[in-house]
Amino acid sequence: MMNFTEHLVMLEHINTRMEVHGEDEVLTLDLRVAFDLPNTALDQLSPTLRTSLYDADDTADMLEPDSTPNLRNPQLGTLKWAGRYSPVLFVFHDGETGDELRFADAKLDRISFLAQDGGTCSFTTRIQVHPQDGDETARVVDLLHLSGTLGTLEASEEALTGNGADDAE
Repeated sequence: MMNFTEHLVMLEHINTRMEVHGEDEVLTLDLRVAFDLPNTALDQLSPTLRTSLYDADDTADMLEPDSTPNLRNPQLGTLKWAGRYSPVLFVFHDGETGDELRFADAKLDRISFLAQDGGTCSFTTRIQVHPQDGDETARVVDLLHLSGTLGTLEASEEALTGNGADDAE
């Protein structure tokens, strides 16, 4: 799974819904975040994914011999990656206020990416979080359409819980 250290993201969309946890109904926020990463991030999804989409540069850089900036098939467009990762730690740092929102039991799924010539991949994903109270919910809503950073987003191989099938909503 992809790991981040204060990587710039944009919170694009928020969907609110209720989930049943045992006998309790719990507010769930589905957050769609977008971010750009170098194509080496594809190696964290699968060790062969990047090399199936990109070729090495003819004038390979001696400092970066693993550089693969040339997109093989730009006609592929946006690709989807099936997988659901849970639990993940989602930390959103508000660049304007220095505030931080931390969700230790988030779920990540619906990963899609657009591989671009030059070696950049534009990602979007859904992160599901459960705010503790109305104040925390309001803080998330205030971040809509703002840039922030992901502090850490990680999951172990054992956390892969399915093939990316959508949750019932």
